[in-house]
This record gives sequence, C-alpha cells and structure tokens, in this order.
Amino acid sequence: MRRALFSLLGLALLAGCGNESASQSNVDNPPKVRVVQLQPASPPEWTLSGNVQARHQVELGFRLAGEINQRRVQAGQRVDADDVLLTLDPRDVTQQLASARAALTAARLQAQNAESSRQRLQSLRERDLVPVQNYDDAVTAADAAQQSVRSAQAQLAQAETALEYVELRAPTDGVLIEVSGEVGQVVAPGQVVAVLASEGEHEVEVFVPERRRRGLPEQGQVVLFGGQQRAPASLREVAGAADPMTRSWRARFAIEDDPANWPLGSSVTLQLNGNGDERDGMQQLPLSALIDKGQGTGVWHVRDGKVEFVSVELVSTRKELAWIRSGLPAGTPVVALGVHLLEAGQAVEVLP
Repeated sequence: MRRALFSLLGLALLAGCGNESASQSNVDNPPKVRVVQLQPASPPEWTLSGNVQARHQVELGFRLAGEINQRRVQAGQRVDADDVLLTLDPRDVTQQLASARAALTAARLQAQNAESSRQRLQSLRERDLVPVQNYDDAVTAADAAQQSVRSAQAQLAQAETALEYVELRAPTDGVLIEVSGEVGQVVAPGQVVAVLASEGEHEVEVFVPERRRRGLPEQGQVVLFGGQQRAPASLREVAGAADPMTRSWRARFAIEDDPANWPLGSSVTLQLNGNGDERDGMQQLPLSALIDKGQGTGVWHVRDGKVEFVSVELVSTRKELAWIRSGLPAGTPVVALGVHLLEAGQAVEVLP
C-alpha cells in the first residue's frame, strides 16, 4: 500500500515537471505567425441572371369582337408605325354602318316633318285658330326630332370608327416579339393577339432576392452570355412588391449602349458591387484569418507580442477572401495563418 502511494506521488511530480517544462517551452519558443493588416474594402461583387427587354413593350389587341380573316405579319418581323398587322371580318361592322346611315336618314325625315307641322301650327296660332297646347306640342315634337338626328349622327360616327378598328395597326416602329392571332380565331375586345417591342432603349430585366432588395446598387455592368460584349447599366425601376411565389423583386436596368448590340431576349449577366448600405465600415482579410471556437466568429489581434480574441461580423466570403465588420481600425495586425493553434493571451513571434 505504501509502495503504491509513493508511485502515485512520483507520477504527480513528473507530470508537474512536464507542464512546467511545456509552459517554459512556450515562453522560450513562442509560435511563429504571419499577420495581415485589416484594410477597408468594397463589398464583394455579386451577379444576377436576366434577359434583354425593350424599354417599351406593348400588348396589342382589337377593340372589337370578331373573327380574324387576315394575318399579314410574323413573329420577329420589323414593322413601321401604322402598318396593318391583322384584320377582322368586316361584314358585321359594315352592316352596322349601313344601319346607322339608314337611321340617320329616317331621323332627318322625321325632323323635317315635325318642323313643317310646327310652322303650320304657328301660322294658325297667330290667327288664334288653334289652342296654345297644340302649338306647344308641335314645338316639343320638333325639338325632339332634332335631338334624334343628333343621336343618329353620333351612332353613325361610332359605326364609321368601328370600321377603322377592323384593322389592327402598329402604334409605333418596332419588332414583333409574338403574334398569337390566327386566321379563323374569334377574339374578344382587348384580347392580346400580338406583342410589339418598340424601337429605342433596351433594358435587362432581373429578379432581386429579398435579402438584396435593400440598398440595391444603382449602377452595374451587363455582360452578354457566351460573348465578350459588355456595357454599363443603370437602375431604372424596381417593382413595388415582391413576387408572391418567388419572393423576389423584378428590377430593370437600362443598358447604356447601342440597342443593336443587345438582341431582344438574349441571356445576360448583371454584375453588381455589393449593396449601397453595406459600403461603410467593411474590411477585407484572408479567409484563413477567421476563427470560430463556438463563441462566434473572430480574429486574433496581435498586441504587444500576444494575441487576443476579437469578435467580428462576417458579411460575405468569396474564394479565399472574407468581408467583415469589426471594432478594429484599419491597419490593425491580425493573425492570418495558424489561428486554430493559438490561445488567448499566448505570446507569438511575428514573422517578417
């Protein structure tokens, strides 16, 4: 029993000597580390995929119901303003026009008859041969007949205008993106049968994720997919509400280049640099300088030959770089390699 106690005591003494030797070794030979200085950094670049759209794109439809009897254009065709694209069967409208003309002729004849009756009664009334009531009735009938003429004239004008609506014309110069109307198809008023992209400025349409919506940059670069074509782009509009399905915002960036270089419908990449509200206070450092031992992300700040743990906010990473926010000023030295081997307060040797 006594021999066992002496053995345990000896082991304890040896362990104590070992710890003291290790501690002394750490003091005499501190670990060598490389440091970097925190530098102010711009937010990282990020991209969105989109496609080229015309600044003005119009959905076209007839103002009348009817059956399409002519289709004069095809999708992708360039058209000039006032070109006829499709036409409706005009027979119904022609009959309505004939009816309106006949109604106007009848109204005029009734008005002439009513006016003649008024004039005859006026002559008899002046000689006191008819009651006043009879004359007043004649005056009222003549006025009503004139109003009927005006109504018939308005109906005729509507019928003449409707005859013009039988033809669907291009409202401006442009390219037809889509033509869905076909001969024999019966359409309702306002039903879309063609889509026209007006000539002029082109834009890129993208959908912005919810986390990127706030402070969306107003400037960027648009790159044509599969090519070297690129141009600056500026934010023109953002949808007022998120898409209920994707929870993303539709945004349009105007392409500041010749529209001929950007075919409609082309796939493009929009390159953006961070969010406008993320530029202040951001710093850049190697990704290897970050450490997380279960107490949050941080860095080892080297001060007076020793390291101390400083918590930071990780904003973004890309490849071998990280963007952070911290309470440390720019130029502060932090350990860049070997961060997992260090302890708070440990002495280190900074390599040149």
